[in-house]
Amino acid sequence: MKARPTGSDPTLVLVHGAGNTSLVWSRVQEHLEHRSLAVDLPGRRDRPADITRVTIDQAADGAAEDVDARTTGPLILVGHSAGGIVLPALAARLGDRVEHLVFVAGLCARDGNTVVDTVRPEHREEMVARLAEMRVRYQDHMLDPVPRDSADALVDVPTAMGIESLNLMGQRVSWDGVPDALERTFVRCLRDRIQPRALQAELAENCGASTVLDLDCGHTPALAAPDRLAVLLDAIAARTAGSLRR
Repeated sequence: MKARPTGSDPTLVLVHGAGNTSLVWSRVQEHLEHRSLAVDLPGRRDRPADITRVTIDQAADGAAEDVDARTTGPLILVGHSAGGIVLPALAARLGDRVEHLVFVAGLCARDGNTVVDTVRPEHREEMVARLAEMRVRYQDHMLDPVPRDSADALVDVPTAMGIESLNLMGQRVSWDGVPDALERTFVRCLRDRIQPRALQAELAENCGASTVLDLDCGHTPALAAPDRLAVLLDAIAARTAGSLRR
């Protein structure tokens, strides 16, 4: 029998990656025992923005607004892939409500650095030029707006994934306002074709993860292994709830 979450149990805040919307978490949420909130970053659905120019601060501001409006009590922030880049800024905005950060194949950089510094430093100029070209071609475009007839300029998922990855990976990450003692977990996807094992190790170090957990799946476990990802997240939430009750 599943234990029902109490008012003191944490809410899992689910932050999607590049080229996705909050709906990518739907199957995970169906399996979760703990409360959850999946947020949309700017440039998609009902959060209008030029998807080519969204900043980390804008993404964190929008997510924090949703979390403050729709949740109470402690929080666990979960970021998939490029969503991990947003977690430090989001944690800083939500303050002492945040009990744990979970990076699911999460991109992240050390304070003051960009993810490009870790992922492809030798291709920095090429990536900057590619993003500049996409900003001209796809200015004011969005991904999957709600309602769909609210925008004429739409990008498809692969295009959005490329734009958002380049855009967010090139911005400097700040850990200002995030306590050093805040617990952090990195979820390593063992069949990830996007992140080689050595890169995953560096990303886990970048985010300061004290724990690395494995899932035997590809880069997006929310789609490839939603039930197993839910079990992992529930276990983290249960441990966090237990520590809060002591």
